[in-house]
Amino acid sequence: MPMNLRSKPPLLSGVRLVLMAGFLGLLCLLGFAGFYSLHALRKVARTDDESTREFVKRSDALEVIRQNAYTSTSRVRDFLLDREPKAPQVHRQDAVAAWNRALSAVKAYSLVSPEAQRPAFQQLRLSMEAYWRVAEPALSWHDTKREVDGYDLLAEQLTPRRDEFLHLCDELRRANELDLRAAIDHSASLISLLQQRLAMVVVLALLIGSALAGITLHYFMRLERAASQRYEASIADRAQLEALSTRLLEIQEEERRRISRELHDEAGQALSGLLVDVANASAEIQNDQPSLKERMASIKRSAESTLSSIRNLSLLLRPSMLDDLGLIAALRWQARETARRSGMEVAVLAEDYNLELPDEYRTTIYRVVQEALNNAARHSGAKNVSILVRAEARRLLVLIQDDGKGFDPDTTKGMGLLGMQERIAHLNGQMEVESGVGQGVVLRIELPPVPAGKAA
Repeated sequence: MPMNLRSKPPLLSGVRLVLMAGFLGLLCLLGFAGFYSLHALRKVARTDDESTREFVKRSDALEVIRQNAYTSTSRVRDFLLDREPKAPQVHRQDAVAAWNRALSAVKAYSLVSPEAQRPAFQQLRLSMEAYWRVAEPALSWHDTKREVDGYDLLAEQLTPRRDEFLHLCDELRRANELDLRAAIDHSASLISLLQQRLAMVVVLALLIGSALAGITLHYFMRLERAASQRYEASIADRAQLEALSTRLLEIQEEERRRISRELHDEAGQALSGLLVDVANASAEIQNDQPSLKERMASIKRSAESTLSSIRNLSLLLRPSMLDDLGLIAALRWQARETARRSGMEVAVLAEDYNLELPDEYRTTIYRVVQEALNNAARHSGAKNVSILVRAEARRLLVLIQDDGKGFDPDTTKGMGLLGMQERIAHLNGQMEVESGVGQGVVLRIELPPVPAGKAA
């Protein structure tokens, strides 16, 4: 049983909801992964920038402390050991200035010193203060004092204390490097954590995507199967409709043939017999009965008119000559009748007047020509119509041409044209309409050649 084309498609709303939810979840997951990645990368970049800046500040401060402290201790040494008269004053000034710069750097370092370095930094500051408590009074010594005690003070107290706070500066520098390395390691751990989470997101997205792809594939396969079933059902229904239409045309032709024969044989013969009886009765009427003779003549005229109408109706329903004399003779009769009714000149051109065709060919061509002549007589205003029937090796060609007002085939589709196309299609033929406003009409029909053994 063919599928009903009006039946609703299977309910797939649940699958659609799952697909929508899955795609929405996948988009949210990808959006979250992107937002998280940007946030984590910004955090890593910010941490790296802060660590680098702090490291540079502390390194610069320590370098200033070390250089100026070392310079100051060198000038203190030169002050104690230099014997030139003017040199001690210069050395004193340089030592004090360098030490003040070192103290300013110590103050600056205290502002950026991390909590973990506070004890070491405090020890450095105390060591520098201890050194300066010894060095500062010595800078006021006179020449004799410097000459007697200067070397001993330098060797026993100043140099060890100088080495101590320089060593502490080196320790702080190494601590800064360790802090920078720790910050780099922390950033690397954050990046590694980000990579792990992104890998998890990618795996999860692949799993969800694979599931969605599978559901989508299954969904589209169901749709494809449903569409295929509907297409096959439509093809089957169309074939049934075509078969039904063909059968209806056959039944119509059979019924027309039957009615035509009954009209010709029954009613026609009855009226013919009536005319004979009327003629016999008229011959027996005396001449002194003119009124009765007139009534009989009227009856005869009415019977003759009725008989003519029945014969015409019989021929219109199914001309007997189509079966008895063939297609060309029936077309010529149709042309004469159309010319008599409409005043058009209708010419039938055929190379083979004894063209033998099966009944379905004869009927189809005759009905198409009949409809075309009726359309030309009612709508075209044509004066001349020509009909060409020609059998060729690969086709049977029928051309119907008039010189009427024409029409636009793309916008005008009447039931007559549709009926002709349907008849031609039943024989696997083709019909083309060439026309235009004021250009007349050319109806071109091509039918496949008559199969061997099917000719009448």
